Amino acid sequence: MTIFKMEWQTNRKGLILWSSIVVLILVLFMSVFPTMQTSVMKDMLDTKLGGLPENMLKIFHLNDGPSLLEPVGYFGYIFQYIFIAASIYAAMLGSKSLVKEESNGTIEFLYAQPVSRTRIVMEKFIAAKSMLAVFWLICFLASLCAISFFNHTDTKVSSIISDLFKIFIPEFFVLLFFLAVGCLISSVLRTVNQSTSVSLGLVFGFYLLGILGDLQEKLSMFKTLSPMAQGGPANLLAQNFDFKLMILLTTVSILSLFVTIVIYKRKDLQI
Repeated sequence: MTIFKMEWQTNRKGLILWSSIVVLILVLFMSVFPTMQTSVMKDMLDTKLGGLPENMLKIFHLNDGPSLLEPVGYFGYIFQYIFIAASIYAAMLGSKSLVKEESNGTIEFLYAQPVSRTRIVMEKFIAAKSMLAVFWLICFLASLCAISFFNHTDTKVSSIISDLFKIFIPEFFVLLFFLAVGCLISSVLRTVNQSTSVSLGLVFGFYLLGILGDLQEKLSMFKTLSPMAQGGPANLLAQNFDFKLMILLTTVSILSLFVTIVIYKRKDLQI
């Protein structure tokens, strides 16, 4: 598992940085929640939200899901933006995984090891997946602690945990989707400098598809095609546990990984 260890050593600083930033943002945003319980804020929300156009409510996902005056409802609203950042992190992990060896000149070291290209792809993917799992676990624990600490309502911790599971489990499969597609993209890139822009384009492209699907009835199929829309916190809280979404994303992720192996085995590496 030499490659697995190398990946962890290379990417652990990034994991710590991303985790720290997300935890800090979560705490800062949740610290505002107690102010939502004042009568002035409640009246303002009822008045202002009721006067906003329906399309604007859809864009910011304020037309469905729990109320902003509830701890999990407020969390779901702020977490949709954190989820975008998490998706970018997942896509970047994947899109840098294979191409960085060629860009950094360390591909010769890998070739010196008694490993096949298939094993290189698999070990890198497993390492990235494990880092993503650690990152997501940290996000879950930070979310639970932040909500519980700033929750001044009668909502029970058991109910909060149940709602968080409804968000975090399906969304992890969305992150795995972006990780797998990122690996596929990495197999055709030539320089690691391209990975950041490609990752941003991938995530925001699917995000915009979801918005278009919300705004235009005739484009509603775009929302179905967007994992960002299907895996949004408000959408997940408003419905039952979506096993079909997880099965679909797992299938696409496996297919992406298979195609990645096929392309990488045939790729003319820059040694």
